[in-house]
Amino acid sequence: MTDGTVISGSGFSKDDHSGQDWWIGVFLFLGITLFLLAFLKPGIWGFDGNDMLNVSKSLVLEGNFSIPEGSGGALGQDGQYYSIRYPLLPILATPFVFIGLFLGDWLNLPTHYTAAVCALVVSVLLTGYCTAMVFFLSRRLGARREGAFVAALCYAFGTTALVYSREFFAEPLLSALTATSLYLALGKSWKAHIGASTLAALVITAKPAGVVVGPAIAFYFLVKRYPLYRVVMPFLGTCVGMMFYFAYNYMRFGDIFSSGQDASRFTLDGLAGRFIGLVLSPGAGGGLFWYCPPTILAIIGLWKLWKHKGFADAVAVAGVFSGFWILHSFWEFGGWSWGPRFLVPALPGLMAVTGLLDARGRRWLIGLTCVGFLVNAPSLITFYQRYYAEAADAGRIVQALSLWGYWGDAPLFNVWGATFRQVSIAMTTDVSTVLQSAGQPPDLGNLSSSDLLQIMAVWWWVLPAAGIPIAVGVVFALLLVAAGLWCFWHGWRLVKVQATAPSQAV
Repeated sequence: MTDGTVISGSGFSKDDHSGQDWWIGVFLFLGITLFLLAFLKPGIWGFDGNDMLNVSKSLVLEGNFSIPEGSGGALGQDGQYYSIRYPLLPILATPFVFIGLFLGDWLNLPTHYTAAVCALVVSVLLTGYCTAMVFFLSRRLGARREGAFVAALCYAFGTTALVYSREFFAEPLLSALTATSLYLALGKSWKAHIGASTLAALVITAKPAGVVVGPAIAFYFLVKRYPLYRVVMPFLGTCVGMMFYFAYNYMRFGDIFSSGQDASRFTLDGLAGRFIGLVLSPGAGGGLFWYCPPTILAIIGLWKLWKHKGFADAVAVAGVFSGFWILHSFWEFGGWSWGPRFLVPALPGLMAVTGLLDARGRRWLIGLTCVGFLVNAPSLITFYQRYYAEAADAGRIVQALSLWGYWGDAPLFNVWGATFRQVSIAMTTDVSTVLQSAGQPPDLGNLSSSDLLQIMAVWWWVLPAAGIPIAVGVVFALLLVAAGLWCFWHGWRLVKVQATAPSQAV
């Protein structure tokens, strides 16, 4: 075990993390996973998640990637319909969906809902993993254990990671692969660099936006003056990943460049507004500093990293973030996102550098995390899409989805009202009746009457449909939360034991 050598008066440690750190990471993973399982959603609302869920169901039931006609896919070259989204998450979720379909048949519940609940466990596990990776990344960047531990918890509770842990979107998986690739790239061995380059290929199958990861790592290797073959490896990984995705396109649509999505949404029109808005605008789809307040302090963390460890490590983290930021500034987004969804994969790196803050900086970090939790907490019991549905019913969806110009209609300032309305309706709604109408479209102009928007967005709320009292689920959920808190406490004890170990100031 290392001696915990630290740089006096700073948030830095000279050693890389020891074997003891892995136990701290395990407790962080378990704590976040158990906490989020207590708030697992009873289903998936929206096109993106259900689209990928249908792929997983087809892999289980049909053994192929096709999806039912009318479920949001595009017509393929063989006359079947295919998802326009990404293959890796549906593949990983397949065993979970298999369990969900079995449970639905066994409990006589709509199998689409039970499959969705089990699929959402994947997002929970990935978020728990990313939380641990923030700790490991922070340690590898030189943070002391206390700072790295706080940064990891602030990532989980103070950013939109909390929201997307409960969605079946590609972002949690993309975050996990990006964070791991960055962690390996920051290592020194050639084996770690091969791993980083391999993940630079895999990340593209999670979502094509992952194409920025390989070049960012290659640039870091170049700045570090590693041998040329190491600089080239991440580029090769990116090329291999693109070839896999081209093959997936060809299998579906007979054209390597056709993914089923509208490529014309890449445009220079509005580029500057999106570039600034992704960070500063509170409007829909933007507002990194609004929806993830702790990331403001990443600016200071990057400065400290540059000052104490040099340009290279800082450029590794900043390069990954800048890649996602610049890429999506060219994309004319307008979907029903919560905050800067496209910057979610960069959050682990940004939060890792906040572990380098000193004690005073950590107090600010915890304060901003409390603000971030208040911003994102409504999604723990309801669907954030509820507000968008209400705006659509009121004829104000354009305003609600505006990045600039209609801040009064931004979801950030309206989510709590929508949350209270959904909770009020849930108190008087018969869950069994809602589930019996599963899959039926809502009345025209009344999108907020959709089945899942009439109930609390937690698994234990729908237990009466299976003949189990809600109280049983509430007790079990409380036990999960208590177990999660115990894991945090035990992890913190390990941190403090290390902090009080003999150290040497330099």
